[in-house]
Amino acid sequence: MDTIYPYVTIEEPTFVARFFLDPHTDTEESVANVDAFVDLPDGRTWALSIFTVEEVRRLLGRWKETGEVASGSYFWAVDQLIVPEPGVPAMTAAIRELVRRGEIASVGVLCEDPD
Repeated sequence: MDTIYPYVTIEEPTFVARFFLDPHTDTEESVANVDAFVDLPDGRTWALSIFTVEEVRRLLGRWKETGEVASGSYFWAVDQLIVPEPGVPAMTAAIRELVRRGEIASVGVLCEDPD
């Protein structure tokens, strides 16, 4: 059976952000590793993977123990955004600034229209 991941939608005048939370572990206040889609008024949608600094540290430590990712010797993601603290509000603040500064295109991955 497939797990359905709920998402939290944050609507602001300059964007709509959808955060896909893990129903088993995430809350809006504590999420530290989440995929998000940011819809802009011009119709473009950008994908982001958002991590806290502590979550990156935790993943590197786990991989060091398991031998994954060259024993935790690096961390990377194409659409990666690192924020200092967990929670949808902190992540939304970062997205708000990326959109305001026009940097969302440098950080996110453009989602192509399937048509």
